[in-house]
Amino acid sequence: MALFNLFLAALKKELRLMRSYGFNTVMELGTLVLFFALLYFGVRVFSGPASRLHDSTTVLILGYWLWMGFLTGFGQFTWRITTYAEQGLLEQLFMTPWQLQRILAVEAGAAFVINTAFNVVMLLVFMAITGRWLPLDPLTTLLIYTLTLVPGYGIGYALAGLAMRFKNVQSMFNIVQFLVVVLQALPVNTHPWLNVFPFARGMQMLLNHARAGVLWWQFPLWEWGVLLGQAMLYLGLGLWVYHRLENQARERGLLAHY
Repeated sequence: MALFNLFLAALKKELRLMRSYGFNTVMELGTLVLFFALLYFGVRVFSGPASRLHDSTTVLILGYWLWMGFLTGFGQFTWRITTYAEQGLLEQLFMTPWQLQRILAVEAGAAFVINTAFNVVMLLVFMAITGRWLPLDPLTTLLIYTLTLVPGYGIGYALAGLAMRFKNVQSMFNIVQFLVVVLQALPVNTHPWLNVFPFARGMQMLLNHARAGVLWWQFPLWEWGVLLGQAMLYLGLGLWVYHRLENQARERGLLAHY
């Protein structure tokens, strides 16, 4: 019950921050839509035949949508640790009955609920811009979307630890957000060993769902196993890195410094 109350408090906090800084929220969403529109019309110019454009549009919509979901996931932790350090809240959070790691996890869960709702709306906006309405089943899409993004939260924990230890990791943040685009495009169907990397398998499953109408129970069990394995692996690694860097920051007395 206490954990649920903490989740509700985090949910209210996220909504109030979005409302208090409404102009910034609208500008962020507007920037994402504008960037997508520029990509789409760029692809439209250089793609050639209409048949090729049809498939390229599907890839663009789903790839951009996953990338946007990843940014709101892994960036959440890094942004919060940096903000808490700037505001001098880290030491206060460590003195609460809740561990900072648990607070971050609950806040990430609340942010995921809100971001997913916004991302669904954004997906509809992307389809409206392109005129390509994908026949997506809500349950299948949500399952693949969620499991594909879990490794992003593991990467987020690792970056949060780096932010706690080194304070400013914006350059690493910039590298990772564009590395995800490469990971999404890995040819995991022709080179199965590439399934050790996250995001590409989930992207392929979303494409198979959109193109051929494959529903969640029609996917082979091994594909779900790959998604689940990636989620556990990268989330576990991220938590391990976070714990190591958090302990270093505490031992060196870095929590109160920015």
